[in-house]
Amino acid sequence: MTVEQALVWYALEHGPDVRATKAIGVAIEHLSAWWGTRTVADVTRATVSAYRRHRESTGRGRGLTREQPAAGVAPATVDRELVVLRAALRWAHAVGRLTMVPKIEAGTERPPRDRWLTVSEAAQLLWTARRSPPHILLFTALALYTGARHSAIVELTWDRVDLQAGMIRYLPTGRSQTAKQRPTVPIPRPLLILLRKARKTAANPFVITWRGRPVESCRTGFRTVAARAGLAGVTPHVLRHTAGTWMAQRGVDTWQISGFLGHTEARTTALYKHHSPEYLDQARAAMEGRRRR
Repeated sequence: MTVEQALVWYALEHGPDVRATKAIGVAIEHLSAWWGTRTVADVTRATVSAYRRHRESTGRGRGLTREQPAAGVAPATVDRELVVLRAALRWAHAVGRLTMVPKIEAGTERPPRDRWLTVSEAAQLLWTARRSPPHILLFTALALYTGARHSAIVELTWDRVDLQAGMIRYLPTGRSQTAKQRPTVPIPRPLLILLRKARKTAANPFVITWRGRPVESCRTGFRTVAARAGLAGVTPHVLRHTAGTWMAQRGVDTWQISGFLGHTEARTTALYKHHSPEYLDQARAAMEGRRRR
């Protein structure tokens, strides 16, 4: 069996049942272009490493030619593509087309990014967003004040925004929670004001719309606003990290931060505990030979 066959079967038979169909389709395009007629038996640590080096250096798969050379893609992008390859081969095994699945190593462990916004930086970002299309301002405020992921925000519908109770339910009706949980969160007052204003003129079930239509991605508009605000290295995910950092700095316990962001408490502790004003107080007291009050 060729790798391309396994990817095509996965796309045709299992693709309609997955949520991120577009992202998986793009990954399959790049995987198929490079692996081509290589067989599943050719999937080894060496060939996976070769694929990774190729994507990180050129950004193109074999057969995808353009006049201008393409820049390499981020390691995290290659990781996601290899996750799709692994899923396709496991699918082929599950339906009886493969007798065994080759092992595909996970990506190299990278240190977490610790970029977050100060209060003044956040104010500058929101002020700049006010001069952008209204859906970018609303997206920015939702990301900052609720710490939600990009996909959860652009998929949010008004029936899950309770302006009376001041709550947002990010999990769509009928959808089960996944590892990337979508929590129900309270609406901070500055965001509530923006949402009430947007609700009055809403003509679409989706919260984030432009010219009456749902918006698939706010990343380009957000990057433009961040650049105009003079903020380097700021992505939508930085706003999520900012929300967690601010809560930790203000003494919110990790259990509540976990619930707000939809993390496990262990992950929240690893990411944000060092921002807490009481971080390692007990350890410091022990080293000083005294009891912590």
